[in-house]
Amino acid sequence: MSGQLFLVGMAADGCVSLTSRAINSVVQSEVLVGSESQLAFFPQFDGIRIPYQFPINEFIAELLAQYADHDITILTSGDPLFFGLGQTLAQLSYPHQLEVIPHLSCVQQACARLGLPHQEMAMLSLHGQVNKARLPGLIARIQDCVQFALLTDRTDNPVAVAQKLVRYGELGWQLCLCEALGSSEERVTHWTPEQLAETNLDDINPMNLLIGVRQTQRPWQGCKGHQPDEAYAKRSPKKGLITKAPVRALATANLGLTPTSVVWDVGAGSGSVGIEAAKQAFKGQSYAIECNPECWPMIEANAIAHKVDNLRLIQAKAPEGLEQLANPDAIFCGGSRGQMPELLPLMWQRLNEGGRLVVSAVTLDTLAELHQLSQQLNLTPRILLLSAASERRIGSYTGYQGDNPIHLFIFDKAESAC
Repeated sequence: MSGQLFLVGMAADGCVSLTSRAINSVVQSEVLVGSESQLAFFPQFDGIRIPYQFPINEFIAELLAQYADHDITILTSGDPLFFGLGQTLAQLSYPHQLEVIPHLSCVQQACARLGLPHQEMAMLSLHGQVNKARLPGLIARIQDCVQFALLTDRTDNPVAVAQKLVRYGELGWQLCLCEALGSSEERVTHWTPEQLAETNLDDINPMNLLIGVRQTQRPWQGCKGHQPDEAYAKRSPKKGLITKAPVRALATANLGLTPTSVVWDVGAGSGSVGIEAAKQAFKGQSYAIECNPECWPMIEANAIAHKVDNLRLIQAKAPEGLEQLANPDAIFCGGSRGQMPELLPLMWQRLNEGGRLVVSAVTLDTLAELHQLSQQLNLTPRILLLSAASERRIGSYTGYQGDNPIHLFIFDKAESAC
């Protein structure tokens, strides 16, 4: 487009608090776009008036194409670059054609009402997301912060958020519910998670922001990162179906995880590897793929205990169930149930470029099979042999009890042939 595009943030009071630059953008424009209530603040505008239509991205693209030679002002609320239309417009128009004239964001207004500094506050949004799980990864995302600001919507609303906090034992928060900020219906109230979880949703204004301030509870309940085997529920208390702590630590260290990684834990057992990966990839997604029904409640209980709502249980025998998952940045395979000839090439094919695949082998049969499959697929893994032992009492003495030796095959897609 060759015309000028203005994106103007407004408060609930309409034109009253707009700057002269914002007013002049409307005067200069030939097309004015906004909600019906926003357009009503400009009765003297005699150009083309267009109310918002949905889906919004398609509407904006068609608007810019149809009025490419016109000056356009698009009205929105608050700061358009804070979970607003700014990102969409920046992608659809050249930056030099777009001028953003922001108002105060809802977080700025809320923190001003509360007298709360917000330079270290985590900014999160559930507003208007589509094709997503309910409240995805919220609990994991707030573990390392002392304050959070959360934009909600009608589905992932403040009551649903509070109920999830209660379910995961996140009770050490003071919640500040800020409704209809800047309007005559403005209200700011304070809650515990338990109180808000029991509130009638109909009593809450849909235009709201939830502020959380950590009180006494420690992040990750003091259990961040690598944990001993005793920290996980297992099918049998002593041994259980679990990747042992030394192997788990070495395996996750070799997955090359980032905060946004997508991780598969294939043959998850108790879910321990997927859970510890989910803590590192707290902005990403971890999948625990397990076919044994006896393991499913253990995985779900462990995920709640370790506060990783970004871990999703897939009740299937791999490779079944993998087709529905996002391509991974990292895969740990702790068991294939005889499916390794089919599973290894599939995991390698689905693994993102730059990703890591770590496969454990306990038996000599699996070791030989993995070695042969690697050669057939023209892959050159690094192979580690881990033999660990832990102390045990022998009468009045202290000795060692060894675990089974484990081989780890580490495939790096950035280095191996495709």
